[in-house]
Amino acid sequence: MDVLVVSKLVKKFGSVKAVDKVSFKVKKGEIFGLLGVNGAGKSTTIDMLSGLTSPDSGTIKLFGKDFSKNQEECKQRFNVATAYYNLHGRLTVWQNLIVYAKLYNVKNPKDKIKDLSEKFMIKDLFKTKIQSLSSGERSRVVLVKSLLNDPELLFLDECTVGLDPDMAEITRDHLKQYNKETGCTIIFTSHYMQEVEKLCNRISFMNKGKIVSTGNAQDLVEELQTQKVMLHFSKNIKKAQSLLRKREIIFEQNGKQLIFHLQNKKRVVYPLLEEFIKQKIPFDDIHLEKPTLEDYFIRKSRQNESSEEL
Repeated sequence: MDVLVVSKLVKKFGSVKAVDKVSFKVKKGEIFGLLGVNGAGKSTTIDMLSGLTSPDSGTIKLFGKDFSKNQEECKQRFNVATAYYNLHGRLTVWQNLIVYAKLYNVKNPKDKIKDLSEKFMIKDLFKTKIQSLSSGERSRVVLVKSLLNDPELLFLDECTVGLDPDMAEITRDHLKQYNKETGCTIIFTSHYMQEVEKLCNRISFMNKGKIVSTGNAQDLVEELQTQKVMLHFSKNIKKAQSLLRKREIIFEQNGKQLIFHLQNKKRVVYPLLEEFIKQKIPFDDIHLEKPTLEDYFIRKSRQNESSEEL
């Protein structure tokens, strides 16, 4: 069952198309990632999906219903957490969460708040005013707020911004556990490649307001069919550079190490290494790395820019 169906969404700000004919579907229980650099259109897309702003054109279906005609009903079934969610600054953490719990008609609100606050480690902040919190502390409070109504669908927009690495990892673990226990569908946006790769079942890349590609992380990376080659030379590094230039291989130098990318096939990598030996350009060490999600995104972004220039 598709919890969310997005078709040809467009949103303009002046002459700029922030979102340009974006379409995708998300199934029940899926953790779906929207990945892209800042300004790619992720947050604007989330704003439209959650009703904070209206699309100029296109349609959104939530829980099988036209969102434009059933917003109030749909909003009772989802929640939103963003890095910049506007909590009440002069109220304490506890006061904010109690207000939202009452707005969401949460049963046993105090117990619910205490349980979630323990998981996200904010119990010591109950008496602290929101305006006195760090960005990471605010992010954790917003996450607790977003789970108060046991949402069937959760929109998380850059929700780990400001969290230290340990807390970000704990947050991802809690979200995965919540997804597993409840079947909650999660739409997760981030510009952190590794974070999306760890958390999401399926990913859509956004660039300049458009969906560039969609798939799971492993399949997308395998499309590259390249690998990073790192060769270390104690001497003759200039001869090695000349050989790579002759082969028209683009490289970068890091001290005594040359770094470049080749097709992920033995018949491409091995002949090059044999040529180094044949030319009496010995290397001390070799390290091969498979491409990452970040490598894939950079490649796709450049391809998109090149096609626009033509």
